Amino acid sequence: MTTLTILRGDGEATVAAGATERATIAVDDVAAATGWELRPEGLCRGAVCVPLRDRDAVVVDDRVDLARLGEALHLPVAIDTEAGVAALGDDPVQIAASLRDRRAADFTLPTVDATPFTFSSLGRKKQLLVAWASW
Repeated sequence: MTTLTILRGDGEATVAAGATERATIAVDDVAAATGWELRPEGLCRGAVCVPLRDRDAVVVDDRVDLARLGEALHLPVAIDTEAGVAALGDDPVQIAASLRDRRAADFTLPTVDATPFTFSSLGRKKQLLVAWASW
């Protein structure tokens, strides 16, 4: 058995990994490694539970397949079994929602002809700001 370091947004955990090319961990290690607990009703994190339609696809021989766990939770997962590392991403829907209402801080800079330009004058459309410095 080898070890697998699982990286999450709120930390990391190192657990024993299965001896296959797929990243699998023991059912008992799932909560500590991923933050999600495997219960009869599905995968749970606090009061939030995600039902598992096909538990046998995620849990095989008392081991949890991390790639299939990510699919079940709709979370991005990147796995490198040779390096012994897996990254479990955050919920993309929650990330998008938190970014949707963010706004860049307003600022005013002089243009090439020394006229003041205020960033907010561009409106609420998405903008690409390219900065250049000679030093």
